[in-house]
Amino acid sequence: VEEGDELSFTISTSKNGKDAADNIEVATKEADDSNTVEMRVFSMNLPFAALLSNGYKTLETRNGTMFTPYPEGTKMLLHVGQRIYPDGDRHIEVMKSGGLDDDEIKALKSLPRGFTKGMAVAIVEIGKTYETTLEQRCESDFQRAVGAYGTDSGMRATEIKRVEYLKRGVKVSGHGGVFKAKIDRDAIPDGWLDEEESGKKGYYYSATF
Repeated sequence: VEEGDELSFTISTSKNGKDAADNIEVATKEADDSNTVEMRVFSMNLPFAALLSNGYKTLETRNGTMFTPYPEGTKMLLHVGQRIYPDGDRHIEVMKSGGLDDDEIKALKSLPRGFTKGMAVAIVEIGKTYETTLEQRCESDFQRAVGAYGTDSGMRATEIKRVEYLKRGVKVSGHGGVFKAKIDRDAIPDGWLDEEESGKKGYYYSATF
């Protein structure tokens, strides 16, 4: 039982003759689905979650097959994990190789006010997922699109076709793998949920920590 829960109970008389609550249960509420939507989400740690949300990072690489089941055009939410990814600031070297200065890099690594770890912060439309060779991953343009050196990148690359911040950050309890969760529709930027998507299709969440 947590603060704010609604409880159901019966009143009985205790041995000392006083009224007492008995058979206490947390009341179940019927969810109002009219203002919520289920969506997929994947989790990334900072600074890479911010680099993707701010439009710098246009490729996400993984060694696993997390994105392979999902076709081009699939929309997901981006969740920010609780850790800072320990890459020894090699992403800064990669970004500077493209001509960015320290102030530009700092801005791209930052989330807007009100967006933080443990939140779904952006909605993403993914493109194709494909396997790469180490030689391909070490190309300068590829490295800058990922924000990492080729030797640090995963073998499977997923294109980020477009991304936009949510209207507000949404706290999401993370679970491993893919799981379902609902968020308020009004947190989704305009134009991302058409009638078919919001009414008929399921969306799922995947988070790593």
